[in-house]
Amino acid sequence: MLQNMQKLGKRAAKACLLPLAVALMCTVLVSREGDVLFRAQELSLFLFSRHFLETLAIYPGGTLSWLACLATTCFHSASETFLLLFLLWWASAAMVIRLGRLEGWWRLMALLVPLALLACMAETGYWLYYQKLPGHMMVPTLGVTLALTCASVGLCLRKQSVLLAQVWMLVCASVGYLLLGAWSFAATALMMSPFWRDGCETKRQSLLAIVLGTAAILIVPQIAYQHVFTQVERSQLYVAAMPTFGINADDFPQYRLPYYALALSLLLVALLRLKPAKWLTREWQQAAVALACVAVALWGVKRVWYTDENFHREIRQSRAIEEGDWEQVLRIAREPATEGPTRIMVMNRNLALFRLGRAGDEVFHYREGDTPPQAPWLVHISQVNGKSLYYHYGLENFCYRWCIEQGIEVGWNVEGLRLMVKSSLLNGDYEVARKYLDLLGQTRHHRGWARRYREFLHQPERIAEDAEMGLIRRLMDRRDRLDTDRMQVEVYLLDYFAQSPHSDDPLRQELNLLCAMLTRDIPSFWPRFFDYVETHAQSGIPRHYQEAAFLYGQLERTVDTSHMPFDPEVRQTYEEFMRFNDQCGAMTLEQKKAAFRPRFGHTFYYYYFLVRGLKTA
Repeated sequence: MLQNMQKLGKRAAKACLLPLAVALMCTVLVSREGDVLFRAQELSLFLFSRHFLETLAIYPGGTLSWLACLATTCFHSASETFLLLFLLWWASAAMVIRLGRLEGWWRLMALLVPLALLACMAETGYWLYYQKLPGHMMVPTLGVTLALTCASVGLCLRKQSVLLAQVWMLVCASVGYLLLGAWSFAATALMMSPFWRDGCETKRQSLLAIVLGTAAILIVPQIAYQHVFTQVERSQLYVAAMPTFGINADDFPQYRLPYYALALSLLLVALLRLKPAKWLTREWQQAAVALACVAVALWGVKRVWYTDENFHREIRQSRAIEEGDWEQVLRIAREPATEGPTRIMVMNRNLALFRLGRAGDEVFHYREGDTPPQAPWLVHISQVNGKSLYYHYGLENFCYRWCIEQGIEVGWNVEGLRLMVKSSLLNGDYEVARKYLDLLGQTRHHRGWARRYREFLHQPERIAEDAEMGLIRRLMDRRDRLDTDRMQVEVYLLDYFAQSPHSDDPLRQELNLLCAMLTRDIPSFWPRFFDYVETHAQSGIPRHYQEAAFLYGQLERTVDTSHMPFDPEVRQTYEEFMRFNDQCGAMTLEQKKAAFRPRFGHTFYYYYFLVRGLKTA
């Protein structure tokens, strides 16, 4: 009796090991990548409409993308994300166990599949903004789960009738291609492979299954190309509904490693379905091999996991900006980091300081930097958060333009639709805004947002009273002009406001002055400085504007600054800066940066003389 209970306990422990391991994987992903997953659902779109399904279904695997877009909406909630991934990954592992007839410690080999799926999601990084496949983060998980489901059904049918199983295989190869794209090939390969045979077929039947399955994989896409998917490029037929890792003419095959690992894991499990070698029949030997395979898989996941700190900070800043939490943007900017900030982070920080009215006193209290994003291609600000920056700085036409362009290039998404709604409202294009609000009203999590902004259609006068749009409206320039930013968002914004004509609005005056100071353009600085002083003299001039005016007065002597009431600290800091510069002698620029930063890194003097060569994109 005691022995039976011990055996039962060991079996229960082994049975619980798999779901616990899958739950741990889901927990790690949600805890480490929660903000990225939330951002993914903002950069995706799912509409509860027949037209949306039909739009995707004109491509092979469109139904799978439709399901993936629906699943991506779960990323709005951490608990939903955990539950969805846990169920799908556990189901995949359970089907692998059944298909491979895995017993004992060999059951751990089933973890290789969810680990490969975890790697597919964890390596995403900046592909979040460039991947064109709808629902791309959930496509691998759903594609593998459905392929394994088809193979499991085929296994059940084979026990009833070999002929019926072969018919099902052809159905999966043909109809499955229409619905799942290239992921149907996996289901077909699993059903035709001799590794999965139970010995109930004759050799002739097995050979026939291999011939039929191979022919179906090769021929069905060509027939579909001729009669169904005529708009698809022929080169994409056999990778339909698979994420593509190419930008323009450049291809990045290193991002396909998790997909190769996924195929290899299924092959390993298929081999285990054969009779194991004698030296693997002992329990401790099986445990050692299985644990070694899982350990290698874990090492692989760690290797491909995208861990760029700046990328994750950019994601968190974007969410804080969307929520109007400007203090959170600054808290993220102040976090200690091993690398300097990217220009995207700097622009988000400067926007937050401007919106809080503290840019003139604090803009140089934060570390400058131009650390490039960790991606093997050039990541442009316009393709990451340029739309949001243009919107908040009142350049609504540029915001709208980039939303349209990226919607066509990589697909429509929730963020783009919301920005187009706001831009249209600010421009007075209410019927255009209504069109996008109707689309957002068909979403799962954003219909409440659409109802709230629909009220502005009936009461346009409330736009000026809105805490966000009212301020942005004051920054807008109503002049007609034909212009382009040449994908240089930061340079364009700084030059645009630094060269802007006189404005009577104190808010616009400060923005013009701030940009003139940051560009170090002395001729542009003085008119904007005097405009600002005229309306802000009573409230006091912020420290950095005083430093810029005092420095320019000392450098050029074209403007008499002797009568200006500079704070004593401004003059004193300048004199200390110059004395220290004389003491440093013939130091290089980098040596001076390190020497000056502790005492003067928070001043305009440091920025003007020592912050040089920043690269933007």
